[in-house]
Amino acid sequence: MNKNSNQLLLIKNLESIPYSLGSIIICKSKICEILNEINNQKELNIIKNKIIKMIEIIKHPKSDKYGLLNIDPNGDTISIRKDVLISEFNQILNSQTIKRAKYYLTRLENGFSKIKTNNINDINLLRWKEYDSIITDSLWILDKRDTSGAHIGWYWGNFIPQIPHQMMLRYTKKGDWVLDAFVGSGTTLIECRRLGRNGIGID
Repeated sequence: MNKNSNQLLLIKNLESIPYSLGSIIICKSKICEILNEINNQKELNIIKNKIIKMIEIIKHPKSDKYGLLNIDPNGDTISIRKDVLISEFNQILNSQTIKRAKYYLTRLENGFSKIKTNNINDINLLRWKEYDSIITDSLWILDKRDTSGAHIGWYWGNFIPQIPHQMMLRYTKKGDWVLDAFVGSGTTLIECRRLGRNGIGID
């Protein structure tokens, strides 16, 4: 059995190991140091083998020999969802070229070491995959109208709360003022309050 076959077998074995969902706390400086060291490797096989070891640590914390997992949230730590991190590692493992693997490694390291926002929202663009509440598809398919809180749907003219909710997540920051020039039953103003925005309504 050659190197590539062994590697594929290891990847398949790792994918079959169940792991609990949720977030983990990782030592920020250590993960950046390890990712940088992996990124400096000259061979794709070496990069993939080191990423496999990282996945083993995430799935089996007791195997951590690097000091990667840090349970003190007040230390030099960062929290990340396990499924997102495993997905990032799998992208590197599935890379066909070293250039592509290094691109994913750099992107992942930047997500841990930097925060990139813009002037219109609070979204960290380097960690956008972790925002479950934001629909990233161009077509929004919603099972049903949100009826939680103070929302009512007693007439056909008002739109579903998810529309202003999604728009404000994308185009406002906490504390911003939002003007609803056709306030109606107050759908937008209710979402403003829920998202920490200030709302003004005119009817």
